[in-house]
Amino acid sequence: MAIFSDSTFCKKGFAVILLILLFANYAQSLTEDVEVLDIYSGQSEVLDFEKPVSRIAISNPDVASASVITPLQILIDGKKTGITTLVVWPEKGTYMKYKLRVVAGVSKEQVMLNVKFIEVNKSALKTLGFDFLVKKFNVREEVMDMGSYAGKVNDPSDPLILGNSVDFFFNSTTQNISGIIKALWEDNLLTVLAAPNLSAISGAEARFLAGGEFPIPLVSGTGGSQSISIVFKEYGVRLKFVPTVLSSKLINIKVEAEVSNLDFENGIILSGFRIPSLDTRKAETVVELEEGQYFILGGLLSSDMAKTVSKIPGLGHIPILGKLFSSERYLNNESELLITLSPKIVRGIGENEIPAMKLQADDK
Repeated sequence: MAIFSDSTFCKKGFAVILLILLFANYAQSLTEDVEVLDIYSGQSEVLDFEKPVSRIAISNPDVASASVITPLQILIDGKKTGITTLVVWPEKGTYMKYKLRVVAGVSKEQVMLNVKFIEVNKSALKTLGFDFLVKKFNVREEVMDMGSYAGKVNDPSDPLILGNSVDFFFNSTTQNISGIIKALWEDNLLTVLAAPNLSAISGAEARFLAGGEFPIPLVSGTGGSQSISIVFKEYGVRLKFVPTVLSSKLINIKVEAEVSNLDFENGIILSGFRIPSLDTRKAETVVELEEGQYFILGGLLSSDMAKTVSKIPGLGHIPILGKLFSSERYLNNESELLITLSPKIVRGIGENEIPAMKLQADDK
């Protein structure tokens, strides 16, 4: 039997307690499988699970946030640098614990968005004109020649000349009457307004503008102390998008697109300045696409109708017969804006991966 003094017992007891605590901590570390995840601040990561997730919890929401996207996926957003803990409870089985380390830096995942702004111009031009010539027309005792060239089918001539703009022609030799008619219908095609290729890291924003700025005067003050300052407003083809890589192929894209034109006809005059208005078509949406897939956004229509009537003064206003001395021109401006999107996950290339340039003989 061993005998210990009070001081010896205190030392031995403290050592035993310390060993017990160390063993308990070691045993707990063996039972808990903690996975460490590194996330870049301002970026997002997706966790995939084999079993459906019932609920989640994060210890420090200021460092990172998490949300359940699908029963088998969790989206994690890094907010600021730091360390926090994520706990995930599946519907069946034990919970899983993750150590999240949010670090500053750039994500390896970069998305290139291929965009095309296409304007399908459905403008239609319809022209109807009629020129005629009557020779040796008897009016009482007088013999007259009469013709009308208000239809603007061709240049005035005798006899009437058949040109490229003549669609119909008739002639009566016994009555000395001839006429030419122009009946035209034209349709236009599509125009590619812009075709940018924008790249942005996952979770970051990219912007594009093809257009310009116009000045807007701002009047401040009253009476004789007024002052005018100028601000500039952008117009043209504008695009803003934020990509988020959800998996190795699936990409979430938030898109804001806008096409605007200066409209001086509906503008205003302020302090002697003519300020145009903006004819704007815009769209905003969120889509999920795989690499190589295309998304087409359409239905942004613009329509305008114009009619021009040319008449001979006096004769063109005669009821019914006035049609023979006039020409009508209809212009229907109708266009539709189509926006096509196609994402691709890209990466930078190293110095050893840069392809060699082959020079021509003239370049050496």
